[in-house]
Amino acid sequence: MPHDQDYIEIFEQYGPVCIDLGPGVMNDLSAEFLLSAEKPVVTFVIGGKSITKSGARADLTSMMLHYDFESRIVCDIPAEPDLDDVARIREAIAQSASTEVVAIGGGSVLDAAKAAWAAHQSGLDVSDLFGSGKISEKFPGKEFKRIIAIPTTAGTGSEVTPYANIVDRAAGVKRLIADKQVIPRMALIDPYYGRSMPESLTAATALDALTHNIESLLNISAPETKFARNDLAVYGASLIRDNLPLVFRDPNDVNARERLCAAATIGGMQIAERPTSLPHLASFSFYGRIPHGIAAAMLLPPFWRYYLGKKAVAERTMLLAEVFPGKTPEEIVDAVAAFIAEYAGVSSLSALPCFDAAMVDKIASDAGKNPMKLASAPRPVALENAAGIISGILKKEL
Repeated sequence: MPHDQDYIEIFEQYGPVCIDLGPGVMNDLSAEFLLSAEKPVVTFVIGGKSITKSGARADLTSMMLHYDFESRIVCDIPAEPDLDDVARIREAIAQSASTEVVAIGGGSVLDAAKAAWAAHQSGLDVSDLFGSGKISEKFPGKEFKRIIAIPTTAGTGSEVTPYANIVDRAAGVKRLIADKQVIPRMALIDPYYGRSMPESLTAATALDALTHNIESLLNISAPETKFARNDLAVYGASLIRDNLPLVFRDPNDVNARERLCAAATIGGMQIAERPTSLPHLASFSFYGRIPHGIAAAMLLPPFWRYYLGKKAVAERTMLLAEVFPGKTPEEIVDAVAAFIAEYAGVSSLSALPCFDAAMVDKIASDAGKNPMKLASAPRPVALENAAGIISGILKKEL
């Protein structure tokens, strides 16, 4: 397993996305634009108050005052962006005839920008992009422009993933776009932006990253690759275990925050090739009720215990023994569950106020709306059996 700051070398070698981790990322962004063959026309997509608190808004304003390029800013993208939010970004891109899209904020902001930029270039309605590879299938061989991502939280890994989660209010659930055409071309990651995050958001995003690394590790159906492999997933999990407690003790510990950023990006690299499955699938039904990272993390242990019915999953689980000690797979799951509960601030899934029999029924009913998550489960779940299997697992938690 890699150690300490080995993530620096890993990011330098990563091909799909140019990753720059460290302070002063707006300088890197301005340099990117100055080196452009033509003066860019940029749409900036940003969140709400958090981007101001983080200092990213001030850095953006300073950069825009010092460099000459046309730009438009789309503000106040919410934590759970829906189709209307994506349409608003798409309209701004079209009106300004943008040649670049830069997203600054949490994973939701990045996801909304990804979806809008892809929809604008393809001419497709965003709802037509839901599913796996819809853009690439429609435009074989075509390379679309991709966003520049500047994450201000450390959790989703959206800065390196081919995914965008968007709320479909008509369907009553988050839905997933999965396509290589929405992978950002650059990820500029400044750990200083995380210092303003409240403790609850720090925990929710870090636990999301932990879940990404573990779900990827457990995905026995997907092969290991150079940048999505067991030791890297374990490394990502270890960075969270070691550094989340440090950030809780000192929110201004930038070294620990940098390592949480690294863990989030590593988690994104993992799920880009070895996707998440049932915990994330079930978490989509919780939108608007509790933070996504808390939902996904609290759902991880019950589905993980279900996966342990496969010998290969039990063997993979034991790889985490050096991070979350245990002599058996069950003990390791319990250790991870205890860590999640400590930082999520809730003792169990059943302790969540929104988790009841009606929610279990909704999760089971929603399962077919993101079928690719069923296919990636370590114990694959056929669509026709999904509602019964998922309901059976979760009813045990009531």
